[in-house]
Amino acid sequence: MLRLISAGLLRRRWQSVATVLAVGLGVGLLFAAILLQRGLKQGLELSRQRLGADLLVVPARASVDPDHALFAGSPLNVYMDRGVTEKVKSIPGIRRVETQFFTQSLRLECCSVDTEIRLVGIEASAVERLAAMSKEGVPTLQPDEVIIGGRLLGGVGKRGSLIELLGGIFRVGFRLEPSATALDYSILLPIDTARKIAGQSEALQFLWKDAGAPENLISAILVEVEDDARLPGIADRLEAIGAVKVIRAGETFQRFKKLTDAFVYVLAAAGAITAFGGIVYLVSHFASTAWDRKGEWALYRALGASRSRTVVLVVGEAIALSGGGAMIGLPLGYLFFRLGLRRLAAQNAFPFVFPSAELLAVAAGMAFVLYVILGMASAAWPAFKVARLEPALIMAQGDID
Repeated sequence: MLRLISAGLLRRRWQSVATVLAVGLGVGLLFAAILLQRGLKQGLELSRQRLGADLLVVPARASVDPDHALFAGSPLNVYMDRGVTEKVKSIPGIRRVETQFFTQSLRLECCSVDTEIRLVGIEASAVERLAAMSKEGVPTLQPDEVIIGGRLLGGVGKRGSLIELLGGIFRVGFRLEPSATALDYSILLPIDTARKIAGQSEALQFLWKDAGAPENLISAILVEVEDDARLPGIADRLEAIGAVKVIRAGETFQRFKKLTDAFVYVLAAAGAITAFGGIVYLVSHFASTAWDRKGEWALYRALGASRSRTVVLVVGEAIALSGGGAMIGLPLGYLFFRLGLRRLAAQNAFPFVFPSAELLAVAAGMAFVLYVILGMASAAWPAFKVARLEPALIMAQGDID
């Protein structure tokens, strides 16, 4: 049976190749869309968890884009008096307040990294939250320990490794999971340590002349509210403090989600249309088979093939074409996915979690099975039509060579 199926496909090789390519392109685009959608969704959720806040408060003079502030992880050298924190805490309805201190950018001489590395000081509560989202995370950092982004230092940036930052020696506490944002190229350290090395940095001395000693400064405040319904009112109260800008994280996340969803829907629609075209081609191909190849099928019947074996022969060709297209489409879809991810991640401005091996296997398996089933379904009616052909009638019509 396999030999007959192979012979039938090879005898019409160009039709077979066209069908396989049409199905493969549809599978590829659909597979790429699934991977991008899952990665963007998981990345968005990871960014929300890492932020751990409903509102982000920054100095009023800071020209910070909301998307950049929440996702990019590469803030500006902006500062405000740490006394603002107490004013924020005094507002009713706030569950948690957490501060950050931004220090200078640098390049690691040990590594070929094109992106500037940003040092960010964080509080102990942020360390605990980030540790819970990392496989090797530890809940506390010593003053000489740092958290490194997922794309930094490669194999040498393991826990306990020593690195030099601005003349000081630090140990790697743990590594963040990659997220395709500039946070992958950031180094986080205890906020008091960040203030100390910033105060000793010659490159930042001009800032302290105007802003004051770094020990009395912060760069941003993360605010988590007790009740989402009170969020607008609390945001207004924060803005009323004066000299601050309030970024509503929820609104920014929702806007970003709509943008990413629109992108994925367009890609998925393209894949679905291409896939539909491949299935239509399969249906038309096997629908015409009942007439174009009726002499061939009748000859098989005349030689003793049963109706059921004839059905298996027709459906087998459909499975071979759809399965072959899926086998070509899966690696093609992965290539589309990597090219799309590289293009979108060029500026490290959006959150993305690379799909796990399990997700890749499941998505590939689902796509393969789906297209094999569709191939079988497309050949079902033509197969039964072929099975009803009467060899004697066809021979009488002179359709057998």
